[in-house]
Amino acid sequence: MTRTKTIVPGLLALAAPALVGAAAAPVAKPGRLPASVVPIHYDMRIDADAKAMTFKGEETVTVSVASPVMAIVLNAAELSIGTVQVDGAPAKFATDEAAQTLTIRLTKPVAAGTHKVSIGWTGKINQSAAGLFAVDYNDKRGAQRLLVTQFEPADGRRFAPMWDEPGRKATFTLSAYAPKGEMAFSNMPVERSETQADGRVLISFAKTPKMSSYLLFLGIGDMERRAKKVGNTEIGVITRRGALDQGDYALESAARILTYFNDYFGTPYPLPKMDMIAAPGSSQFFSAMENWGAILYFDRAVLVDPKVSSENDRQNVFGTVAHEMAHQWFGDLVTMDWWDDLWLNEGFASWMAGKVAADLNPDWNVDAQDIAAAKQYAFSLDSRTGTHPIVQRITSVEQVNQAFDAITYQKGQAVIRMLEGAVGPDAFREGVRGYMAKHKYSNTVTDDLWASVALAAGKPVKPFMDSFTLQPGVPLIKVGEPGCVGGKTNLPLSQGRFATDKATNLPQTWIVPVAAKLGEASLLTDVSGAKGASPALAGCPATPPLVNPGQYGYYRTLYADRHMAALTASFASLPPIDQVGLMADGHALGTAGYAPLARFLALVDAIPADGDPLVWRYAAGRLVEFDTMLNGDPAQAAFRAKAIKLLDPQFARLGFTPKSGEAPAASQLREGLIAALGGLGDDRVIAGSRKLVAGGLDDIPAAIRAAVVGVYASNATAADWDRLRAMAKAETNPLAQRDLYSRLGSAKNPALADKALALALTDEASVPNRANIIASAAAAHPFTTFNWAVAHKDQVEGLVEASARRQYIPRLASRGDTLALADRLRAFAIKTIPASDRLYAQSTEAGIRYASEVRVRSRAALAAWSGKD
Repeated sequence: MTRTKTIVPGLLALAAPALVGAAAAPVAKPGRLPASVVPIHYDMRIDADAKAMTFKGEETVTVSVASPVMAIVLNAAELSIGTVQVDGAPAKFATDEAAQTLTIRLTKPVAAGTHKVSIGWTGKINQSAAGLFAVDYNDKRGAQRLLVTQFEPADGRRFAPMWDEPGRKATFTLSAYAPKGEMAFSNMPVERSETQADGRVLISFAKTPKMSSYLLFLGIGDMERRAKKVGNTEIGVITRRGALDQGDYALESAARILTYFNDYFGTPYPLPKMDMIAAPGSSQFFSAMENWGAILYFDRAVLVDPKVSSENDRQNVFGTVAHEMAHQWFGDLVTMDWWDDLWLNEGFASWMAGKVAADLNPDWNVDAQDIAAAKQYAFSLDSRTGTHPIVQRITSVEQVNQAFDAITYQKGQAVIRMLEGAVGPDAFREGVRGYMAKHKYSNTVTDDLWASVALAAGKPVKPFMDSFTLQPGVPLIKVGEPGCVGGKTNLPLSQGRFATDKATNLPQTWIVPVAAKLGEASLLTDVSGAKGASPALAGCPATPPLVNPGQYGYYRTLYADRHMAALTASFASLPPIDQVGLMADGHALGTAGYAPLARFLALVDAIPADGDPLVWRYAAGRLVEFDTMLNGDPAQAAFRAKAIKLLDPQFARLGFTPKSGEAPAASQLREGLIAALGGLGDDRVIAGSRKLVAGGLDDIPAAIRAAVVGVYASNATAADWDRLRAMAKAETNPLAQRDLYSRLGSAKNPALADKALALALTDEASVPNRANIIASAAAAHPFTTFNWAVAHKDQVEGLVEASARRQYIPRLASRGDTLALADRLRAFAIKTIPASDRLYAQSTEAGIRYASEVRVRSRAALAAWSGKD
């Protein structure tokens, strides 16, 4: 699954007490169903009423009983159970909504062996992405409704009674009724279609391979499909009517990616088809889901609209498609046994997406982009209260939801990249191939991957990787002043923990593979425990040694003063990926108080005028962050003047107008500079954006449209805001309409933000778009939006998936930087969230408190850099 931000699922499925006369059954593990009865095959039929927002279902499940039992327990949530039969005989049953279970009670024990469980039920179609849900949108024909499903991690039970756990793999045969003229689509190809007396069509799909319940998928709607054959696989894209051409980029990208993955994994994609479904909606918590053979995307994650999509959008589409396709192996073919090892799915898919994007698109500089964004996102969470090990104990539904975060995704991605760098890409690939071959169609734990990689590499990897996956935190490698002795450069190294609050600043060590480079000489050494190391590099050149070249290691690097000064002087000669890495460490160390912030600001000043666009884009983002810290400070005007003076020459070189044939990085920098300069209050960029919007949205080049509309919206007057709202209401392109509505909350003017929040409680926009409005208001006005959301808690939480509601309101506070907001968040969490499920709220609170400290701590350095002490 590709997460939009973070999310937190869960799986509390409690067994019913054993009944008198039943044989002793295997004890259920915490949060799991009893192991005495497991599914083999589901035969399921669905009849959905899109207008009434209800559906009916019936199924017969072939189960295997390990030993005689008098109760069969499976998952069910928000379903009304009508009939239950076991081997054709009616059975009594009871549901437990709190435990999300259905318990079938028998009058005599069911013997060990194979049996049939038949169930009929009714359920509701949701408006947000859980179970079977509706995607409502408008196009030129008017209001439309698409039905699709979303089950990961624990919402399959809202669709059908099932053993809704990743380790309970089974095969599925699914059929569904579709209105005349509409499509139905699922994991497997259509096997037969039967027209009914009422004109509807009963569509039956081929039997799936053995798979986890959360990967089952059904979609029904007025859609179009285009496909192409790659080897033995038909790749398809399914879109709303009239948008099919916008799926061509994803279709061509998927064809390239599939060829690459078939070779890399050594096990060809096993299903006959792989559809990419573009749903014209959104979620606050994810953008795509890897259902086997039927990947669901919200349309912005898979469509490229020539009127709307920028270079960033194109690259995001490629990356999201690659992530979800990697899941077809890591997650679908081989699945973690339990959510403790979710990172085996998400961390690997994130890493694999970056690898294929870098190899197939070398001009994108993907590795450096990941260092600038994904890795820093992981560091930010992993260095504060609320972090957790990559492999973590999961015992409830809420805890599963919280596991979908930057530790699972971005830290998982980073440590896999580190492992590949340590053992070598060939050995790592052979390990992955062995893992796939050995465990296909089954479930694994993390140690299974370590065993396979160690076998291929010929050396142990578990001790090293355990230190990064079984404990939380970011290592800090401290580099002493290098010294030349006997023609060699000694490099003193020691380790600690990089932490941004006292609660995480605890004694801790890792087995850290530290790389260093000095001229043509390089080394890789383990820095373990508190003792440290002092390796030597050949030669004593004038250039300073660089630690973590290529940025493979998952650690921050703190250089001694003279060493850092020498690196700053030679900054322009470093590769862009190391420039970004050095700046990111300088920024983090400076804001956390480990080193003077002036070190980072000196690196900003050292970027050459013709420096890499990515480096300039990273610097621009940090300058905007600092500007926000200075809101209301007398030093802000001088800071803005210097920041604008620094960035203006880059924008002058690029201009508003995209140029034919320019490098992707130049287009991305232009978009970043428009947003940054608009945020910094650059009058020319604000006026230019207003002029472009006044000329009509369709005449704004797609490469800059999002950035221009963003500047227009954030600097909106009351008249501007009203115009933007009118454009949103009139827009018939769902993708463009969603962007326009979300911009309404971003106005800097507090009165306009209040209007946007009031609008979010009306029925004018779709439910997901209303949630988007609130989220954008929170980014611009976290304190007031959080307080408003608390005051309207029930209405606000009703706009998002039930499984993720405990995160949504705390997340609205995440951009805040005041202790008052942190205190209010803590009070809200204590009052409304059970103690066992407060991890996300605690992490968010810690982030707010840290931001407050940074604002105070950074003020003097920023004022000095601006020339206003």
